[in-house]
Amino acid sequence: MKKTFTINISGTVFHIDDDAYERLNNYISQINRHFGNDAEAREIVEDIESRISELFQERVKDGNEVITIEYVEEIIRIMGMPEAFDDAKEGEEPQMKIPGQTHRKLYRDPDDRVLGGVCSGLGAYFNFDPVIIRLIFVALFFGAGSSLLLYLILWIVVPKAYTSAQRLEMRGEEVNINNISKNIKEEVQDVKENYEKFRTNSRSRERMDHAGGILSSIFSAILKILAVIIGIALVFAGIFAIIALVTSLFITNEFIGITPLGNGLPHYLDLFANGNTLFWIWIGIGLTIGIPLIMLAYLGTKLIFRFRSSNGAVGLTALGLWVIGVILLIFMLVRGFSDFKSVSTSTKQEQITTKSDTLYLKLGADEFNDYLDSNLNFDGLRIASVNGKEFLLNQPKLDIVKSETGDFSMVIKTKARGHNLDKAQNNAREINYKFTLQDSLITFQPWYMLPEKSVWRNQQVEILLKVPENKTIYLSDEIVKIIHDIKNTSDTWDGDMGGKYWTMKPAGLELTIKKHAPIILPKKNKK
Repeated sequence: MKKTFTINISGTVFHIDDDAYERLNNYISQINRHFGNDAEAREIVEDIESRISELFQERVKDGNEVITIEYVEEIIRIMGMPEAFDDAKEGEEPQMKIPGQTHRKLYRDPDDRVLGGVCSGLGAYFNFDPVIIRLIFVALFFGAGSSLLLYLILWIVVPKAYTSAQRLEMRGEEVNINNISKNIKEEVQDVKENYEKFRTNSRSRERMDHAGGILSSIFSAILKILAVIIGIALVFAGIFAIIALVTSLFITNEFIGITPLGNGLPHYLDLFANGNTLFWIWIGIGLTIGIPLIMLAYLGTKLIFRFRSSNGAVGLTALGLWVIGVILLIFMLVRGFSDFKSVSTSTKQEQITTKSDTLYLKLGADEFNDYLDSNLNFDGLRIASVNGKEFLLNQPKLDIVKSETGDFSMVIKTKARGHNLDKAQNNAREINYKFTLQDSLITFQPWYMLPEKSVWRNQQVEILLKVPENKTIYLSDEIVKIIHDIKNTSDTWDGDMGGKYWTMKPAGLELTIKKHAPIILPKKNKK
């Protein structure tokens, strides 16, 4: 049975048995005797203890495991003994091959920073000149503007290199006693050199520097106040935007009224995508936009309260959720577009029976004119709200060609898309378009309606009227709303063909000069 002790190393509590405690205590005592008791030595020892604490944390998994003598010996092998570095020749490094200790870690570099030290940290991690990294960020900012958001995310996610051990990890150097000592001594030497340069200045320069120091303090105070104001603005903006986003996506079922096709489309998105796909698209949008807004508010909180956190868990979690949101959004959009990859057509032949050589074409009454949503008009596609329900409508396209027989006839072709050929064919067959025939008068419906609970899959209706040679048709003024690229011998535009008689000739429809006779409806109806 062994005794256990509770010790505190660099602010972290560990449980250690008596043998390990004695060995660790002797090791730290040796380090203290080696470096002495001045300020520089204390800083070196503090960084060494901080590194020892990090190494223990990597090995103690659940927080309750007791540190044994084996753990301590392993840490000593990694860190090295102070005497080993004294025995090394001047200008040479002790050869210590400790696996897994020379890999780089990503930190923000506070010693070579312009803003947050992100670019200098990336330069140290990838062994690149930080100037090149900064130029890349500037080019991306002016090119697409995406680098600003990326820089802010990295500023929040990537921890700052506070200790000498973290600076060594940032540069990919071994974190041992020698390197920690050398790093701190170099920093102290830099401070001494700067101080000596400062002392060699003249008194006038000292006074100017003193005045500059006062101005710098004032400017620093102003910047701190400004940072707090900016932080408050970021917190309020982030919270307001998050509330607006949640309300828009999950309460009003629209994305803050923003859409490239008009203000009304978000209300009817369920007519264009099935509910499951639409739900996950909203989740993807929420994560993609919401996570940066949350981190914006978090950044504002850090500016207000001026707290520092080396724990990257919050930032890494936010980055992970944001990446998941982007991937989910792209996946669901690709899945939504895949519902249009197949196309199918359904054709129906209609015989036109009439004793007249002239066929009169007109457009029926528009029953949905008062129910149409004025915000959406996409290539004839409209939405009608009737009795609290929304329906998709579209206009058919009428074309007129020469008949191969001596009789009038009509072909109604319905076309639609789908995830596969069967679904596309089913979508095409669900379209039901009607017209009425009364002797020589054909009345076309101005709209065709998609079945209830169906979604838009680019459904289309094309009407092909076949007219025998030397027979005539009359196009009413309102029929021009649905005629589509009718070929004629005079190259008359579709919009100018209404209110005229046209006779089918070998070369196509030819304008016929006739007086507009009234259309007399017979008593008997023929279907």
